[in-house]
Amino acid sequence: MSSIITGLFHSQEQSAKIAADLESAGFNDSTFIMYLHEKPISKEIKTSIWRSFFHDKTQLEDDSLVVSVKVTSPMEEEKVTEIFKKNEVRHQNYLENVTMKDAQSLGYLKKIAAIRAKALIYSSPDINHHGKLLGINSEVLFGKNS
Repeated sequence: MSSIITGLFHSQEQSAKIAADLESAGFNDSTFIMYLHEKPISKEIKTSIWRSFFHDKTQLEDDSLVVSVKVTSPMEEEKVTEIFKKNEVRHQNYLENVTMKDAQSLGYLKKIAAIRAKALIYSSPDINHHGKLLGINSEVLFGKNS
């Protein structure tokens, strides 16, 4: 099954360059998705979406671009990572066993990223349990000298 690499970029103006780079690396337009918006979105809404998707405290000041690319081999993964770095990706996620049909929904990807983030929370340290306690087994004297 394929996996998806999702990257966040500084501006939607980068979409043509990123698309050209992906196509020149052998990816056709059916193997990547660019989540573009037609109407301007306030920076507060964009920041809220960013924080729910990537779980960090980044403040967005511009018209960010999210791109998802389907990869089926380590070589393709390496190509996409290089293209993303070349285009100054802000953040990148690797989501295993996600189909392109599922990736069409940015909401679905956000859920997967949230589940993954919860799974990365470290488990609590091992707790040592002692045997059965018997309680106080000797007489306690208060105010008396033995």
